[in-house]
Amino acid sequence: MPDNTKVTFFLPGEYERKDWSVPADIYNLYRLLLNKSTAGSVFVPIRSMQFLAALDQHEIIFVDSLAYAVSDNQGGRVILISWKFPTHPERESLTEAVPGEVVYYARKSDTVQLRLATEFKQAMELMDSRYRDQTIPTEGARILPLKHTKP
Repeated sequence: MPDNTKVTFFLPGEYERKDWSVPADIYNLYRLLLNKSTAGSVFVPIRSMQFLAALDQHEIIFVDSLAYAVSDNQGGRVILISWKFPTHPERESLTEAVPGEVVYYARKSDTVQLRLATEFKQAMELMDSRYRDQTIPTEGARILPLKHTKP
């Protein structure tokens, strides 16, 4: 079977994890975009921050699109933050926030997290308007552990 992977992400060690409720409008857009994908994942560029979000069924990962790393002769982007969702989130209505967790893979990511809540929503709205009646083009992705090499 051919490898259709176009993007590689590295998963560093977890720095911190916090409970967080994702606002309903952000969660609803996330699910809407996923439903427009035949691959079960979507890449959303957040141009205002030069970040890339990768959406899948239970998680959104965020990477700085300018930060590049190499590990075991593989090149890719390092995950900085992820939003994790329960398999079956419980909520009474579509206007209710969804409980989840934010996972930080680097120090001092709180300010990035605050900005993502606004900028990511705007990026998803733009993508939704561009692909209103279409399937979103997809690329393959893989997430590898980030191995630190000793100098």
